Amino acid sequence: MCGVDSIFEKINSILSSNSLPSYDAFFEILNEASEILEAESGKGFEYRPLAQDGKCGSLLDFHKDGLPLLVIPDFHARPYFLLNILKYQIFDEKADGGAASVFEALASGRLRLLSVGDILHTERGTRERWAAAHIEFLKEIYTGPAISAEMQEGLSLLCALLELKKAFPKYVHILKGNHENILNETGGGDFSFKKFVDEGEMCRCFIQEYYGDDILYLMNCVEKSLPLFYFGKNCAVSHAEPMRAFTKDELINAKKYEEVVRGLIWTNNGEAEEKSARTTVQNLYDTSEGCIPKGYLYLGGHRPVQGTYKALQDGFYIQIHNPGKQNVVFVGPDKIIDLESDIINVAGKE
Repeated sequence: MCGVDSIFEKINSILSSNSLPSYDAFFEILNEASEILEAESGKGFEYRPLAQDGKCGSLLDFHKDGLPLLVIPDFHARPYFLLNILKYQIFDEKADGGAASVFEALASGRLRLLSVGDILHTERGTRERWAAAHIEFLKEIYTGPAISAEMQEGLSLLCALLELKKAFPKYVHILKGNHENILNETGGGDFSFKKFVDEGEMCRCFIQEYYGDDILYLMNCVEKSLPLFYFGKNCAVSHAEPMRAFTKDELINAKKYEEVVRGLIWTNNGEAEEKSARTTVQNLYDTSEGCIPKGYLYLGGHRPVQGTYKALQDGFYIQIHNPGKQNVVFVGPDKIIDLESDIINVAGKE
């Protein structure tokens, strides 16, 4: 248990820090995470089928898995959100194996954790800071105090999440969102990003000036190695609502098809084709497996909701990202998801 405790202490220290990650620490975790992600289709990682180019495919297939799953909507540079998740007691005394926090359950192989992506770029309560950072940016001050404060929160979260992936690679998974685009490029399904100001370019310039091209390159390698779709026993997950119905081949080889990447990370409300979510899931089942199980849901983040969730596509597709709350979805392996009780606020009262 000593080794597990040291992992938690390291992650806790990263998430509680008020300093930017050092170059050496950042380089090391990015390099190791990139290697882990790129090797995820090897022996023992059968849940991630190889793409046609011989690299890791973009589909995570756990639809025969017997472990519970915790689905996390968009992080958006909230390190405290991840820390609250890890400390949350997910299993009580009556559960098999006794009480356990999320971190303890991960460490003992009793739970899977899935992030829908969007790790950087704060959304809530930071308009003034983004505005101040933009003023710095226009003056060609790329590592000023405002953007440094923003990047400290986002990069601390990124490092901690990648440390989790490194420690528990088969139990911690991160999907690519539209904000996983550190080069701020347009192409391959990605688009340069602006919301409040010019966040995408400001973050790229910060990384390049503060850390250099090597870190920028490694961040891009990690982003490009992330999967795009999770196919589970009782739910499917992607960052955004599927633009149209996708086939299994398209999901495995998504990076070969710009339209597929774009259609899983950028979809606007009202833009998806009718029944795109249900048909995508049905396409993943072999003929011998029959139809989608009763109560199956497709979960996603990306577009903010006002309440706890928003149901689309006749209640089959569920948006779960409320940037003002710290909600996660607990998906049990042997029960239908109850959106009223299985969406958990890990912060308690907010």
